[in-house]
Amino acid sequence: MNEASDLNKKGARILKTGDLIFSFIGARENAISDVTKGFRGARVNHIGVLIDTRQGTFVLEAFPPEVRLTKWEVFSRRSNDLAGQPRIMVGRLHHQYHELIDSAIAYGIRQRDIPYDRLYLTDEQSLYCSELIVDMFRHANSGEVFFSETPMSFRDNVTGEIHPTWVQYYAYFGMSVPEGEPGSNPGEISLDSKIDIIDVIGDIPGYE
Repeated sequence: MNEASDLNKKGARILKTGDLIFSFIGARENAISDVTKGFRGARVNHIGVLIDTRQGTFVLEAFPPEVRLTKWEVFSRRSNDLAGQPRIMVGRLHHQYHELIDSAIAYGIRQRDIPYDRLYLTDEQSLYCSELIVDMFRHANSGEVFFSETPMSFRDNVTGEIHPTWVQYYAYFGMSVPEGEPGSNPGEISLDSKIDIIDVIGDIPGYE
């Protein structure tokens, strides 16, 4: 297989098709990472699935404006910190679940060009990053839940209050914050017992 060179040059394991790629994008403080926590406290705020092909290495992701296949170099560069280093965490399904990967990816690819869900609501008309992953593996698992959805929280990890950025964000769309509605986020998926975190690259906020 082709190596995801940007990551592997830094000593990471060779990535495989089906690996879950968690990343941290943007400033150290942002509205998503401020209300979620993942593996060992990592405040990852994006997720995609790696696909290795003869044409190169890609990440299948829901990222504005739509579901897309993104070249690995573009995906990893997007997470760079101010020093130009990627901030990425790699999760791998336990061996007994590997048989789901091909079906999950085939389903995910069929969702290409579906609009990105800017409201983070569970529906099939648009998809946000972790919603795509949840749907892919539920489909591969014969319609049974694989990665669970839980009541969403928009409360600041420090204050316990609904984060003011989210209040302003949803007010722009003329709605209240959907606190408690079913949903998912990259941090929660990184904690799932059906995966192992096999690499953590770069300075991910919160990671201990």
